[in-house]
Amino acid sequence: MSVRSTTVSRDGEPPPYTPAADHGRPATPTWFLICAVMCVCLCAAAGVGAIAVVERRAHAVSAISRQTMAGTQASWDIHRHLAEAAAAEASTFLGISTTPGAAPYDDFAAAMRAANEAMVRAGATTDPGSGGLACPGQEPPATVRPSPTSSGPTSSATAGAAGASGGPGKGGSGGGGARSAAPPSSEAAAAALATLVCLTPVYTRYVGEARANDRMGMSVSGAYLRMANSLMNDHLLPASATLARSHTEDQAQAFRRATRAGDIAGLAVVALLALAALAAAQVLGVLWTRRWLNPGLLAATLLVTVGIIWPQAALATERAKLASARSEGYDVQAMLARVRHLALRAEGDVLYWRIAQGGEIVFDADFDQTAAQLACAARGREPGTTPLNEPRALNEPSGAGAAVEGLPGPHEAATRDPNLVRWCGPATARPLDPGIVKLVDTARQAGATAIDAPVGDSTPRATGRFMELDRALTKADGVAEARFGTEVAGAGDALRGVAAGAGALFLLAAVLAAAGLAPRIREYG
Repeated sequence: MSVRSTTVSRDGEPPPYTPAADHGRPATPTWFLICAVMCVCLCAAAGVGAIAVVERRAHAVSAISRQTMAGTQASWDIHRHLAEAAAAEASTFLGISTTPGAAPYDDFAAAMRAANEAMVRAGATTDPGSGGLACPGQEPPATVRPSPTSSGPTSSATAGAAGASGGPGKGGSGGGGARSAAPPSSEAAAAALATLVCLTPVYTRYVGEARANDRMGMSVSGAYLRMANSLMNDHLLPASATLARSHTEDQAQAFRRATRAGDIAGLAVVALLALAALAAAQVLGVLWTRRWLNPGLLAATLLVTVGIIWPQAALATERAKLASARSEGYDVQAMLARVRHLALRAEGDVLYWRIAQGGEIVFDADFDQTAAQLACAARGREPGTTPLNEPRALNEPSGAGAAVEGLPGPHEAATRDPNLVRWCGPATARPLDPGIVKLVDTARQAGATAIDAPVGDSTPRATGRFMELDRALTKADGVAEARFGTEVAGAGDALRGVAAGAGALFLLAAVLAAAGLAPRIREYG
């Protein structure tokens, strides 16, 4: 027969009931301790995660607005100023004044100075890799270097696609006609910068030889100028296109890092787990202690709720700002840069065709290709894959594929289809402003007239149209650049103070959760 003993306190009342760990289940104090540890750990993890995510996003936004965009802009400027220098030199050689009141070759010198400054800026943001930037020599490769007696550029038409249209494409994908190519490595970008730095003096020397021989009335001046143009098209412009693709890919990666959805989802999951743990602790506290309110847990729950909403709202605002910066700023700048590169190349083809006195069919053919790419690019469309001299591209309104006798030449095709829209591929971006599209068509048609009917002042008129287009592109680029800067700055402002504030909220919630559960644990001690 068992004897049941009862312990009575000094005042005659029994002590509070303490549940035993019956049937292998933890006692109530153990459950409270487990709840406290989970709440504190999850709140602390959410706080650390909020600090890490927001800080990482803030650094990515800063990289977009500073390092990567500076390198991208510098690579675009290199290409632009080199092409401007080539066009300015050809204009001066023909006696066409591009800037009223300017001395001969002033425009060329200014463009080359700007290109050299852009190379310095690009070098500050280019990883030299393992190859370094040492110049192996001061001459282009002998296998592709034209001789002074050559009649023109060795591969102007083929290098043109990689040079003038090899700049930034749609949304940072690379260049026109090379969307499927892999982005260049840091070593390739460093090698491209070395090519620019090493061969720019060679180009300048060829131009100097052309000037000197022109002053003495020697016909070899034209050969030297064509050598300079060939060096520009075969080496300098493709190198600047490679550099631009490298910086464009860096910018695209920075955008991806700054708008990654996984960060937001991971932070939300941890914060919601912390909120669920706090809610569960309050429910269990009511069931076990019959106390309906725990001030510490209630305050911790409110802090975690604010800690969830604030960072999520800030990150959503940051993503929206960056999306606007990309679509309304960066993509527009990339498109304007591409159109400007194509326009400068088309202008150069007109000028060098005139210098060659119409003897170089390569300039005529390259102008046809570049003008078609220019018309497509201004309308936000990819270049087509059908050559201009095929019946399907020129004469078929319905695209049925029937051949047509008496196939017209490219410029006749342009008369039948003035905008060359049937030659273009599918639309991949929003078209430029209608005013700029109109200037593109006017400049393109003036260039075609200067090549087809080079009489009177057709060449100076074409140069003037291309200058009007360049001024309009410069103005539009300034607007897009300002929009980009404003939106990126807004994205940075949206994240300012969020890391410290959200981290403090979650950590304070952890302290309050521990403080709220500590008395319950002591009651069963």
